[in-house]
Amino acid sequence: MKRLRDFFEDLAERWDEQQPIGRHRVLQDLLAPFAAELRAAQAILEVGTGTGALVPCLQERAPAARLISIDLAHAMLRRARQRCPGAMLVQADVHRLPFIHSSCAFDVVVCHNSFPHFADMPAALRELARVLKPAGRMLILHDLSREQVNAIHSSAGPPVQHDLLPPGPEMRQMLVRADFTGVEVQDAKNHYVATGYRRES
Repeated sequence: MKRLRDFFEDLAERWDEQQPIGRHRVLQDLLAPFAAELRAAQAILEVGTGTGALVPCLQERAPAARLISIDLAHAMLRRARQRCPGAMLVQADVHRLPFIHSSCAFDVVVCHNSFPHFADMPAALRELARVLKPAGRMLILHDLSREQVNAIHSSAGPPVQHDLLPPGPEMRQMLVRADFTGVEVQDAKNHYVATGYRRES
């Protein structure tokens, strides 16, 4: 985990320069199918915020929600703070979330471009289910296809070269085993989206 954190600490300063023009619109379009749930949410957890590119999009879609964004790398959060001075940012590991009390439960969890970097994907999903309210929504979002994401990571070298998005059936199985229902996985030519609801009982 330290190697992965160090990788993103080093990447933070040049990450935004590598992003395409018009990305805000792309991110808004990625969130658009979930507009009603985001608007109704009282609390949202964003996992792997990086430099905070999705924070303004979530704030626009969910203006009334308490939004907490976490990342493993402090340097990424520092850049996110520059982008969004008022955001609630926490340095945390998805496998050991610092949310214990039931009052910290979330209506929606959003993992944008972060899921492949979870060292133990099934354990991370169980931990995210723990902090979701019953019937809360899990959104695993990528604004590239699985094939594109995996090609980028495979060519990036250690420590991310093996951080790959699973194929649809494997992702579906992981979500079901982590106690999610209504699971859907879309592996399209320009995005990868996996969603589910935390089981109510």
